Amino acid sequence: MISSMPPISFPVTCALFVAFASTLTLVASARAADPLLEEKVDCANCLQFERIEPATFTMGSDVQGGQMGPDELPAVEITIAKPFMMAVTQVTRAQFALFAEATGHRTRLGCWTYTQYGWAQDETTDWRAPGFDQTEFDPVVCVSREDALAYIAWASDRDGKPYRLPSEAEWHLASAANLPEPFWSTRYDVCNFGNVPDLTSKNKTAKAGEPCDDGALYTAPVASYQPNPNGLYDMIGNAWEWTADCWTGSYEDLPADGSPLSDAACQEFALRGHSWTDAPGPVRPQTRYSLSPVARQSMVSFRLAMDVPDAD
Repeated sequence: MISSMPPISFPVTCALFVAFASTLTLVASARAADPLLEEKVDCANCLQFERIEPATFTMGSDVQGGQMGPDELPAVEITIAKPFMMAVTQVTRAQFALFAEATGHRTRLGCWTYTQYGWAQDETTDWRAPGFDQTEFDPVVCVSREDALAYIAWASDRDGKPYRLPSEAEWHLASAANLPEPFWSTRYDVCNFGNVPDLTSKNKTAKAGEPCDDGALYTAPVASYQPNPNGLYDMIGNAWEWTADCWTGSYEDLPADGSPLSDAACQEFALRGHSWTDAPGPVRPQTRYSLSPVARQSMVSFRLAMDVPDAD
């Protein structure tokens, strides 16, 4: 678990242009390795998915240890009996812009972001201007869970498909958090797979996180790094992702079938995945975060899921 407030920061001293140029290099390298990546990423009208196979796995532990937070207790055995589909990337600015233009959807101004005074709620920022420069292929940030659900309803109607947010258990399985060891190997290698708190975090926070350099100071274009074992990009880092689950601070009541934890009176919802900036410390796909459904932060985005179409 991390604190609901981003870490205390001091003024940025690294030129954004340098970080952005490094990110473009990463994108070019990733696309050269995957000829289908442009189709997956560069089409604002296209939403690409990978099939995630069913599995039985454990979330959490009965004993807190290492970097585990108390919100990862107790251990719960989950059985997802049917395959499902998970979006290859987080929703991009270009994709969200199509929705905003088509529907006239307006987000309230204001987002928790990095300002010249450090982390603060800035009423002049929104998803179009989150406090730092982005490309149209960066993940859309400064979007609440309510904004995400509005986008999903519109995209589902446009495409005739039942898009939804993933349950936390589905996210856990799709992210490869069920594996006994991190899929990126060591902390020195995680920057090959995601835009995480790293050595460049010295320019954003008081202490660096991972001992590597991912080449990005803020968000990076989606799919700039290597995919996880399920063919999904940015399942670690770039931006936290909303899930369908109500947040209770533990796994105690988590449904054993992988469905989302629901509560009509829910005040906060669970997010997973880490971001470009977090509290210093090891990045873990098991780490959890929680926010009000109306909260907007410049380190929070979302990704779509859906059931496997009958034809498949």
